[in-house]
Amino acid sequence: PQLERRRLAVRIATGRRVFQPVWQGLHRLALSGMNFGGSDFVAESGELWVIDRIGSLRGGQPQIVFDVGANVGDYASQVLERFESGVRIFAFEPSRRSFEHLSARLEGKDGVQLFEEVVPLYSTGAASPLASVYDRPLDHVGLSMTEREDVRITRLDDFCHEEGIAHIDLLKLDVEGHELKALQGAAGLIEAGGIDFIQFEFGGANIDSRTYFRDFFELLHERFNLYRILGDGLAPIERYEEALEIFVTVNYLAESKALPQRLA
Repeated sequence: PQLERRRLAVRIATGRRVFQPVWQGLHRLALSGMNFGGSDFVAESGELWVIDRIGSLRGGQPQIVFDVGANVGDYASQVLERFESGVRIFAFEPSRRSFEHLSARLEGKDGVQLFEEVVPLYSTGAASPLASVYDRPLDHVGLSMTEREDVRITRLDDFCHEEGIAHIDLLKLDVEGHELKALQGAAGLIEAGGIDFIQFEFGGANIDSRTYFRDFFELLHERFNLYRILGDGLAPIERYEEALEIFVTVNYLAESKALPQRLA
């Protein structure tokens, strides 16, 4: 009888107009609890936990980290701090003004190489973390992509070939909707098992680039285990379902399935 009463209550509340504010509030709460729309700060988003995990798994061995979309260097600075030594960071930032900040902060640091990535780049202002190759309509959040500059980009496969890099320990991508294109430009490395970890952002910018989580899943799931990054850990994604298409910003981690064998 108690179970039947619960089922009746659910049927009464489900799909009813009067209860929509409740369901919408619970939906927002659930997204927040799953780390969607979380902090932009590396220290609070769960990205530090990932850096520490990778450092622990690698046992202090030399690391090669690609920070693609480095902005003003917050992430690269944390990598330097956490790994302390034996790390090489290749930091890429297409925005000229963000690159100026990045250079002032990291140029001359041991193990750090900076690259200024010609396509149109749109932004909301100087050193904007929302700078994107897509002219995003952001009126709904009170922003406008009022600035444009021309930037130069290159495929990761081509860059690594020119630099003689056959293996990347961590590829971090935060390029405001261009993440899938960046991964497609690293198809050779991915097929060759040349990347251990890939961290990529997914959210509202993917609406503008017309890319879906399914695209990432289909590209990566055969060679990588996929996870949603939490504040203190990882939530595994074992199969694709349409409910994963949530266009609220969050970071994902792809971990090579060959990693245990490589580290053995």
